[in-house]
Amino acid sequence: MQIGVPRERKTLEKRVAITPEGANQLVRGGHTVIIEAAAGEGSGFSDEDYRAAGCKIAKTLGDVWNNAELLVKVKEPDPSEFEFFRSDLLLFDFLHLASLPEVASALLAKKVTAFAYETLQTADKRLPLLEPMSEVAGKLSVLNGSYLLLSQNGGRGVLLGGAGAAPAGHVMIVGAGIAGRAACSTAHGMGAAVEVYDISQEKLAALAKEFPGIRTVISTPESLMHGCSHADLLIGAVLVPGAATPKIITREMIRALGPRRVFVDISIDQGGCAVTSKPTTLDNPTYEVDGVIHYGVCNMPAQTPRTSTMALAAQTLQYITMLADLGAAKAIHQSSEMKSALTCFDGKLTNKPTAEALGIAYAAPAV
Repeated sequence: MQIGVPRERKTLEKRVAITPEGANQLVRGGHTVIIEAAAGEGSGFSDEDYRAAGCKIAKTLGDVWNNAELLVKVKEPDPSEFEFFRSDLLLFDFLHLASLPEVASALLAKKVTAFAYETLQTADKRLPLLEPMSEVAGKLSVLNGSYLLLSQNGGRGVLLGGAGAAPAGHVMIVGAGIAGRAACSTAHGMGAAVEVYDISQEKLAALAKEFPGIRTVISTPESLMHGCSHADLLIGAVLVPGAATPKIITREMIRALGPRRVFVDISIDQGGCAVTSKPTTLDNPTYEVDGVIHYGVCNMPAQTPRTSTMALAAQTLQYITMLADLGAAKAIHQSSEMKSALTCFDGKLTNKPTAEALGIAYAAPAV
């Protein structure tokens, strides 16, 4: 199969979908890998690295899309790529269509068969392609938040770990999944006073055992309001796979934080968990609401492209190989994991939570 890997177009996005090592495995398996020139440079992989792996280097974006049977990316297609959509194309990447109706419309109109990294689920309910990027985003949420708390960046001048008689800063994490745990680990390691909120007592108990000294709280509107009243850094790490994130952080809670505090919304890819959330970009990452600094970058892991690419590509390669070896129909029939990732097929939305979020009729895949 002809596998295309374009250079990412999202603002300051420097990850790449396949490493030279992964590309070489695909080539040795009988496939052709076409990668756009300079696609891997931001992650530390040169065109020569890909040539040595057996790849063909394409000069233009169109050369990649037009010659690919399977197009593999990191982030959702950019509007500049919509013109290359066609009905015989397979697409595999992070789609996040619940918050991107224009991308969904374009894919459906051209009847692209699209698989989403973020909805691929194993039999034990894990999300193996989302997990590594959630871990990176969770860790970066604390690093970015602590940076924004510095006075020169508009924050209230709080050092999360405290110093001497000065108390530690308060970090409030909403969500105890992969991203929330990673944020907790980083904040706890920095010496912050950490509170984690979730509706699952089981998840909270596991975190409390792993990170002695943190405070865990069952998430309710009342407990969230109380937590916001004394937090320096609020981190939203709420996830409903494939669906729009529920807006559990209200405007009143944001006001309760107070001026010069910081809110980092990891959930922004799926619409964000606060009524005040909106997507931002790495070149203009923040805005203020009621004096609270909001950070809503959708591709936070792009800040560490080398680490992020290697972590993601290690997980995606087996599924890329499956699609390339079997094609879409056989892969869906033979793998419940690939079936769970199928989001668009024959002009229809085949992921129910995504369809509900967009107000579009759901259709079981007729494959």
